[in-house]
Parts: sequence; C-alpha cells; structure tokens
Amino acid sequence: MVQLGTADVSDERVDVGNGVSVPRSWTAVLRGEPDVPGTIRVHVAFDRRLGRGAASVVSVEREGEGDEVTSLTLREVRVQAALQASGLKVSTVVDGAQRSESGAAYLRRMRERSERTAAENVNDAAVIYRLAAAVNLPPLKTVADCLSVSQSTATRLMNRARIDGLAAGIRLPDAEATGPITGGHGPTPSGPSIN
Repeated sequence: MVQLGTADVSDERVDVGNGVSVPRSWTAVLRGEPDVPGTIRVHVAFDRRLGRGAASVVSVEREGEGDEVTSLTLREVRVQAALQASGLKVSTVVDGAQRSESGAAYLRRMRERSERTAAENVNDAAVIYRLAAAVNLPPLKTVADCLSVSQSTATRLMNRARIDGLAAGIRLPDAEATGPITGGHGPTPSGPSIN
C-alpha cells in the first residue's frame, strides 16, 4: 500500500485567489509504490509563470542492500500523481464564512453537497477551478466531477464566473462558450440574455 506524506512544507504561502492558498514549496514523500524499491521524494515549488505547483526535483532513495535504482525504476515514478495528492493535502481553502480546510477536504465537501443556487454553482466552480489549477489537476474536469455536471457545463460556469469577476486571471479554453447568460447583463456576442 502506498503511503503519502509531506515534508519541508514552507511556512510562506501563495494566495492564488478565491480563498485558495498553497505553500511556496513542499516535498511529497511516497513509500510502498509498486515496482519502486525505495522512497520517492518529489520536491514541489510554486511557479508563478505557470501559476501552479511544479516538480523541481524528483529522487528515489533505495531501501537498502540488494535494491537498485535504475531507469526502469524511474519510469514507475508517478510524479504528477504525487504532486497532485500532496498538493491537496497542503493547500488551504478559506470560504466566505472564514472556515479553513485542506484542499482535499474542500473537494470532498463539494462532491457531497447537493443543493446549490445558480450563484453558488458559479462561485463553487471558481474556487474548485482555482484549487485544481494550483495543484496541477485538470481544472475543468475537477469542476465537472465535483459539481456533477458535464465538462461543457463546467466551461459555461467558469465563463460565467469570469464575467462576474470571480475568475480574474484565469484563461479558459473557449471564452465564447458561455451559453445563455442569465441576469441583467444584456446580450453578448456569446449568447442571448435571458431576463
């Protein structure tokens, strides 16, 4: 069974927006990874240019005599999975009620939540997207999974969040994919207004 831990978690945090923050750096430590005879360490540093955590150093320490780290061993190291899982452990989300929880706990709570207004859907989508992007999860897929919607609906929710000012700085794959826009914002080139 794989054991995931973290070490060297920086006290300095990076505010990525929407109440989401991550440490400036941390190390994911994995033991028991199949076909890897040792301890894997993935040092992650937040990269401002990428806007997310990125692996900066990956190492495998052999367990002891008779074990060897080879290129085949290194192929078995799942760097992204280590970055993502550890990122969810060390990230923090602070909601409107000033409740603070880990990214993992926040996503779990979002998956379990069933009753949302349209405005809550848009706000939750923006926070989930921001968290997922910061820890290198696929953001639109994570929004879709957590809110139990399709990826096209997740895209529309994120474009609505962008229009509402909840997604400043987020680049979306198709900024025109908003679908019908509800509320008093008037017609836009991307779709009709429904009042």
